Amino acid sequence: MARIARVAIDSPLPQLDRVFEYEVPPADRERIAPGMRVKAPLRAGGRIVTGWVLGTADEPEYSGRLAQLDRIVGEARVLDPEIAALARVVADRQAGTLADVLRLAVPARSARLEERWFADETGDRARRADRPEPFDAPEAPDFTGARAALRVPVGVVDDEPRHLGALADLVAVTVAGGRSAILLVPDHRDLELAHRALAARLPASRLRRFDSQLKPMPRYDEFLRALEPVPQAIVGTRSAVWAPAHDLGLILMWDDGDESYREPLAPYPHTRETALVRAERSGCGLVLAAHSPSLEARRLVRSGWLVEASAPGAGRPRVVPAAATIGDEPLARAGRIPQAAWRAARAAIRKGPVLVQVGRAGYRPGLACDRCRALARCGRCGGPLGQAADHRPPGCTVCGAIHVEWRCPECDGERLRASVVGHERTAEELGRAFPDVPVVVADGERRLVEVDASPKLVVATRGAEPVAADGYRAVLLLDAEGLLARESLDAVGDALRAWSNAAALAADDAPVVITGAPSAPLHALRDWQQPAAADAELDERRALEFPPAVRVATARGTEQEVDGLLRRVADLGLEGLHVLGPVPDPDDANRFRATLRFPYRAGPALAAACKAELVERAAGSRRRVANRPAARASTLRVRFDDPEVF
Repeated sequence: MARIARVAIDSPLPQLDRVFEYEVPPADRERIAPGMRVKAPLRAGGRIVTGWVLGTADEPEYSGRLAQLDRIVGEARVLDPEIAALARVVADRQAGTLADVLRLAVPARSARLEERWFADETGDRARRADRPEPFDAPEAPDFTGARAALRVPVGVVDDEPRHLGALADLVAVTVAGGRSAILLVPDHRDLELAHRALAARLPASRLRRFDSQLKPMPRYDEFLRALEPVPQAIVGTRSAVWAPAHDLGLILMWDDGDESYREPLAPYPHTRETALVRAERSGCGLVLAAHSPSLEARRLVRSGWLVEASAPGAGRPRVVPAAATIGDEPLARAGRIPQAAWRAARAAIRKGPVLVQVGRAGYRPGLACDRCRALARCGRCGGPLGQAADHRPPGCTVCGAIHVEWRCPECDGERLRASVVGHERTAEELGRAFPDVPVVVADGERRLVEVDASPKLVVATRGAEPVAADGYRAVLLLDAEGLLARESLDAVGDALRAWSNAAALAADDAPVVITGAPSAPLHALRDWQQPAAADAELDERRALEFPPAVRVATARGTEQEVDGLLRRVADLGLEGLHVLGPVPDPDDANRFRATLRFPYRAGPALAAACKAELVERAAGSRRRVANRPAARASTLRVRFDDPEVF
């Protein structure tokens, strides 16, 4: 019987991010176990808070009087010890708290569902564990225990993208070998297609779906089923990296450069970094698969942590770079379609669907003076003007102010023209240019996963392209120069990744036309040499000390708070640490911001120092607020690997 429970409190306060010891009530000592949810008293205010049992013992380490647990919330051991340890490492890496990470790892509880599942020890749950449903594994390489950056095949066969079919084969081989596998995908479109590919290879009893868009009870049901000691395939978006998979043999991550893998909640761990830590700690395999690899993946390849590999059947689409010149064809000119793209679309539309990828969402997301071409700006806040529809007046895309009687401050012109054309306007223009062809719009608001093989024009924003049965008869990539000119450190990599993913949806031998001036990214797409392009950019980042060649962290708070953290960091004497700032925070005039650049090896020490400063500031401000109600709580915030720094 365990007399002592070691508990992690579910609190975002950094000063409470430690293990507390509690005395277990005599009635609960035989049944309490690590992984259970409990309720425990907290001295501050006598509150009862939720906690996680991390371990039990017969004797305490604390020599004083212990408080007693309030109660056991549920007897299901939902916090797997491996996941608890992983969460601790990730929290420390990001200078965050264990409680914040555990909220990402374990979904909200359904008491009724949990009780029913836990009570089913001799029913269906026992049968699934004792007699896992057999299946025939496909012929594919076994990546269990391997670490690889994988090139995957392109094209579509029988409504299934070849790249997802190749990844599903690797998952099935792992599960057939007696170990679990996790397949991570960026969004609901990839999730739907990947789940379908896995369902064609695995029995339903061996397949779990981790989908943040599921309702709470189905989501928790999938989580509980993943706890069972059965080799399973788990497919999902970023939360699936925390799945409590039994005897995990392989983690596969599709398109790790997609921004959907960036966790928006503190402490902001990127899914790829969590997968790296988990693979290293558990010894399971890790595969980062992409048509256009991320810079982070290429850094791991060049360091020797990953090896390069290709899935069977890997090939390349037929990419045709073309100038963005508008031809003499009246309908093409009316539709603002480049001449080469117009010819490709007109020839292909007789055979089946044609994909048109547009770089910007909206109708006219950017406006300019029709006379002098100066960008139109808001008179109130200086933000760019745009137009939501043809019948709508120009409005500021930042503050929403309407500008019915706009005048150009440069030339006094009164007429506006589109400086950028969005996907809705493009769809409207294509409808006029191809009056007898259906036009389908796919974007972030429309859950369009696939289209049939009949002739149609599919206008899609980046990442929202549906899959066409047997592939598109032509793919047109518009706005190439606009994408490359975007003010972002990742503009080139994001553009190349978006073009590559769209090009891979073309039918075999179908043309992929990209319009724009010749450039290194266009040549990389044409030659299907995205790794070489990523290597070249990584070399530039290394020379300039930009991520991912180095890590970065930002500190925000009052001038005094930021200076205090910088003094603590300076005392470490870390080699290679460079501090930029502090400067006034552009997002808050009352705060300051400092940016720290540092080598990966300095990360643990720097994160520990930042966490210590956060704890000291939070604890000190709490005492001041308690003694002086007018005092302010600490505003110091630290974020590691902020993607928006540069």
